[in-house]
Amino acid sequence: MQITDRDKKLLMILVMFLVAVAFYNFFYKPYSEKLSQLKSEKQTLENRLNEINQRIASYNLSKERLQEIEELYADLSNKIPPNQDEKFSMLDLKRLSEMVGAKTSDYTFSQKQKVNTSINNINIVNAYYYSSKQNWQITYANFKKLLYLQKDFSPLFSLDGITLSNANDKIAASFEIRFYGFEDNLAQPRQWPQFRMPTGKGDIFKGGTAPKIKFNYTEESIKKNENPAQSALKMERTDNATVKQQGQITSVTPTDSQTKEKSNNAQQSSTQQTEQNIDFNKADFVATISTLYSPTTNISLEKTGKGSIFGAKKNIENAYIRLEKRDNKYYFKMGTEGSIFPQDGNGEEFVPNSSNYILIVIFSTPRKFKDDKNVVTMTVNNATDKITKVYILNDDKQKPRVNVVTKGSNVQVIRK
Repeated sequence: MQITDRDKKLLMILVMFLVAVAFYNFFYKPYSEKLSQLKSEKQTLENRLNEINQRIASYNLSKERLQEIEELYADLSNKIPPNQDEKFSMLDLKRLSEMVGAKTSDYTFSQKQKVNTSINNINIVNAYYYSSKQNWQITYANFKKLLYLQKDFSPLFSLDGITLSNANDKIAASFEIRFYGFEDNLAQPRQWPQFRMPTGKGDIFKGGTAPKIKFNYTEESIKKNENPAQSALKMERTDNATVKQQGQITSVTPTDSQTKEKSNNAQQSSTQQTEQNIDFNKADFVATISTLYSPTTNISLEKTGKGSIFGAKKNIENAYIRLEKRDNKYYFKMGTEGSIFPQDGNGEEFVPNSSNYILIVIFSTPRKFKDDKNVVTMTVNNATDKITKVYILNDDKQKPRVNVVTKGSNVQVIRK
């Protein structure tokens, strides 16, 4: 059988058709479907990318806003610290007085008090403040500066109960100053500045290279803290005799004979001369009695040249100083409800600064607030052959903060 040209052409057309059908079904159609799928995925990804870009833009805007809020939060934390306390308030008061050229010697603060206020009917329950009553002599320009500092000073403070009076070229300003804080566990706490202080030893009663603090208890500094209207000196003795001085010392002990009166007058004149020669710089023991709001403690006892111990900061606290003489040597032991020195043995040996007496000086603090009610009872036990003189300085006149109980013999308690 012969294939004609016509048949060849038809066969070629058939083969070409079959090849076209195979190419379409096995190559073009799958790739076309794949291409459509890829285009659809591309569009989906582009839509997702646009959504992500929008979120990034929104995040950037929110991030800037959050940074602004964080900076504002930090500024507010500096303005109203979460850990503002008496110590920071004392530091702020000193810094503020120096900025306006005023001097303050009263760093007594009240206890922590809540601020009762509300904003948009929302009660602010975490705000608090510490207050102190101040009396400054200051120029008018500096007083205006003090008022303007309420806006920019950190931490936040306010002045209340302001009373002004003329004081020559200055004004005498009496006011209550309040330093504010806000309880917030998330806020950054306020940090103490780096003070340059000498390094001390762990045991303050043993020798070391750290410099010792010298206390300057002069008659002039004591008179500055006295109330001029109540400058009478009162002496309490353990022999049931009471001596009062107001211009001169007179005895209130009744006498039966003129000879005894002359003897008593001579003894009192000698006592008066001795009291005038007392040097408080040579005190053997120094006690400082303060309020419960003190940043350190309400009582500290110091044996000059040895070191100090501190109290337990109780509303009613007992302390003691015990003096003995054994084998022609003098020994002491002192204690509070917080600590005792020495902890072992019957006492620490010491040499009295005077050959005639042992001197104890107690510095107290007048009461300024209604809830300031703490009392310290100091027991002085003298079992030596010397007179022990106990001076109580600057105590509250209405409600004394210091009570002295005497034991043994020859203990004189003098309030000034």
